[in-house]
Amino acid sequence: MIPAAGGFTAGARSRLLPASVPLRYFGAAVLFHALAWAVLLAYPEELARFASFGGLGPGLAALHLVTLGVLAMTAVGATLQLLPVATRQAVRSVAAAKLVWWLLALGVALFAAGAAAYRPQLLGAGGTAVVVALGIYGWLLYENLRHARGMRAVVAHGWGALAALALLAASGLALVAHYEHGLALERGAFAAAHLVLAAYGFMGLLALGLSQFLLPMFAVSPAPSAGSALAALAAAGSAILVSLGALASGSRLLLACAAGLGVAAAAAHVVAMERALRRRLRPQLGPAFVLVRVAWACLLASVVLATLISLSWAPPRAAALFGVLLVPGWLLTFLLAVLQRIVPFLASVHAGGRGRGAPLVSSFTPERPLAAHRFLHLVALALLLVAAASGADVLVRLAAAAGLAGALAYGTFFVQVLARLKE
Repeated sequence: MIPAAGGFTAGARSRLLPASVPLRYFGAAVLFHALAWAVLLAYPEELARFASFGGLGPGLAALHLVTLGVLAMTAVGATLQLLPVATRQAVRSVAAAKLVWWLLALGVALFAAGAAAYRPQLLGAGGTAVVVALGIYGWLLYENLRHARGMRAVVAHGWGALAALALLAASGLALVAHYEHGLALERGAFAAAHLVLAAYGFMGLLALGLSQFLLPMFAVSPAPSAGSALAALAAAGSAILVSLGALASGSRLLLACAAGLGVAAAAAHVVAMERALRRRLRPQLGPAFVLVRVAWACLLASVVLATLISLSWAPPRAAALFGVLLVPGWLLTFLLAVLQRIVPFLASVHAGGRGRGAPLVSSFTPERPLAAHRFLHLVALALLLVAAASGADVLVRLAAAAGLAGALAYGTFFVQVLARLKE
């Protein structure tokens, strides 16, 4: 388990990156978060259109502002900073970590602009920059995992995420080539596989793995047993592989089996985490765990709905509802919950490295903007779910307005933390 800020050992501190490295990743994620909601606010009709893999347009831009700009940006920054502490292995190259940020930030901006403006060449340039960035990150992750000591469940999730990342990059390049050069492929199947590899594979497995030590650290509780974590990972990995086979073959039976394995994996993970949190020493988990539990509920609902879709038992507009549950419901809500605990924690640790004891994490946690964000984000998510189920564009616009206001509140929180760190 990672120690509290005030109890960081000299060895753990030596493996921390300079504060500017992870904070630039998190700052970019905060910016892209607001931009994603702004695009959806301007083009609410894109929610229903993109649920059917409708190709280039503002919907594709908004989706990738979230998946690449917020989720991948946060995941890369968090793992580069925290995984070395967990595995007791320093980042192989700080310069490479900085280069990844430049390429990823530029690539996301170009990709989103190209998608929104229906310009395949610009989208292709952005996609290439993103793939190069994730390739360098993959090398850094590989080097860290290869020499890791301890935390075998976390390391195993890292290996799974790395394998998914390789397949994700390949499928992403194929889709970019399809848009830019007319490469012949079954776009619907490739796009669905790309979504599975991104949401349940790379980012999903990283989220499950980081949960094994981050959430117990926040709650001051024991971590789930390695056996339960590895069992959930095995089910999740099997679900991803079977789903890829189902999409390649068009077999609904295989797709139903994959969804069933996904339900088992998600349930096993949530049950193991709840059992660990019940043994916590901290009396109150704090408001961030409200978002964590909402995210877990959306994760479970997404795989249950996937099962219903595979069996042709799903309600109307199930594809749009599935996308909302998966991306903003599960992944975005979870990462925003965790990030609001990581940023003050890292600020406290780095402030304590100036020749004085680490200040309390609470002194770097402005509560008002976080409370505003929490309320607005949950309102936006609820409205988005109703909008996806009903097809009402006006509800999409209201959801996006609430989401944008929440994103601005979250940005206020981040700026205030940076200001306190500089004092």
